[in-house]
Amino acid sequence: MTEIIDTPSELCRTLLQCIADTLIVVDPQDPMDEATRLTEAHRYAALWHHADTSAAPATEREVLAHAPAVRPGSTRDEYAAQLRLAARGVTA
Repeated sequence: MTEIIDTPSELCRTLLQCIADTLIVVDPQDPMDEATRLTEAHRYAALWHHADTSAAPATEREVLAHAPAVRPGSTRDEYAAQLRLAARGVTA
């Protein structure tokens, strides 16, 4: 079932798209895991706020709140598609 969730901020949508872009370019057929989900959210929040380290944690929390849990057996490109939906405020 598809449902509309709280809409992510513009920054969150941008970062979800950036993470998805990375996942489809770097080893897209490899398995996706929770560690990668956490690492990418942290990395992109830190990159965005490079000079303002106090803002990065809140951005990271928002990204993680909108990035769906990793489904067992998902590949990186499958998860990227889920992130693109989440960036639009939709969960499947």
